[in-house]
Amino acid sequence: MPSRQSVPHLAALAESVRKSHRKRRLRAKSHVSEMTTVPGDAATCEHDQTMQKSARVLGPYRNGDKWRIVMLDGDTRKALVADSYETALALRDDLKGVIKKHIARSFEESLEEYLKNLVDRGVSQDTADKVRRMLRPFLPLDEPLTAIDAERAAQMYLDETKRTKSNGEPIANDSHHLLLRRIKHFYKWAISRRYVAQNPFAEVSPIGRPKRGKQQLRIDEARKLVAVAMERAKTLDAGSTAILMQIFLGLRPTESLVRVVRDLDDEGHILWVPFGKTNNAKRRLQIPDALREVLLLHAKDKPADAPLLGPPGDRMHTRDIICYRLKLLCQQLGLPKVCPHSLRGLNATLALDAGATAQHVAAALGHASFTTTARHYADASSVANIGLRRVADLLGSRGEHGADLLQLASLLRSNLSDGELQRLREILTAS
Repeated sequence: MPSRQSVPHLAALAESVRKSHRKRRLRAKSHVSEMTTVPGDAATCEHDQTMQKSARVLGPYRNGDKWRIVMLDGDTRKALVADSYETALALRDDLKGVIKKHIARSFEESLEEYLKNLVDRGVSQDTADKVRRMLRPFLPLDEPLTAIDAERAAQMYLDETKRTKSNGEPIANDSHHLLLRRIKHFYKWAISRRYVAQNPFAEVSPIGRPKRGKQQLRIDEARKLVAVAMERAKTLDAGSTAILMQIFLGLRPTESLVRVVRDLDDEGHILWVPFGKTNNAKRRLQIPDALREVLLLHAKDKPADAPLLGPPGDRMHTRDIICYRLKLLCQQLGLPKVCPHSLRGLNATLALDAGATAQHVAAALGHASFTTTARHYADASSVANIGLRRVADLLGSRGEHGADLLQLASLLRSNLSDGELQRLREILTAS
């Protein structure tokens, strides 16, 4: 039996249904005034087993020469009066329908509505499909939304953390952390639609520490991969070219594969990314000369709306082709096994090492701020080296231009603790 939940705005719902019956009641005739009991329902509770005990409809009951319907929701009680028995039955059925719509809604029905709402709000269909594949195995699809209480929610998440994948390996902490975030967002939407009153996963906390960043190739390893991928890309191999686009441009796997010919602009010097995973994914990227020649080969003799990658007539590929090609190339070259998404991190790391600013690297990857880039993509040493270069630049410019003392002071305050700052003052005073 579903857990007890309150029907939102019960009185308002009842009033809405009552008004819809007003004209019908005015035309109805009290031809059952001689009746003293309701056949098969005398003074008993009409209870639909699919509904919650806390929200139900009682009646009809005789009320003088009229008939009374009672709605109960916990401590809330609402009575409605109908002129005839038939009108009261119709009113009762409508009220039950309203309650069932807000309480007995199944997970499967609600999940599909939620996913459609995501797409309507601008989320890509690819992302919505990923959410569907993640939530469907986790949720009891044939049960109502109110079937999960806080205790069951906690146990469901705990079971998920102990699940093993098809290859026998335990599920990664990042995976069940993401699932928890998505299920909480799903319930937040359900609450906004008044399908449930509260989120049973609200107090469930993620278990285990997340893994920050993915294994990346070293510089020499990346050079080997680029050299072989470049040769294959010249034969219009879509997977190899997508790998190069990730390394050189920092694209997401899907971003590289869904590009059409017209996205390659200015004689191959610019690649437009008009949409993506987030609003910040929309960007325009400059293409290095080595990659430009390959992309122009892919675009040759194709219409503007044709897929950019692959021979003419090829369909739009999925990210599976990158996974497949990257795995084969790493095996062939004896390189560590890395995932396609790590190539974005490699792009960020190499860009930072080459002196690019944090803001420019974040913008190139389609991030709103460098925080996401530093936490999940760029190598920690490369991020730390940004601060070291800033200090070196400030201190090294003294002889030529004079040190920017205010900027140096701001940098020290942001990187030193109160105790370290006090010790620095003592050293400067003593000297």
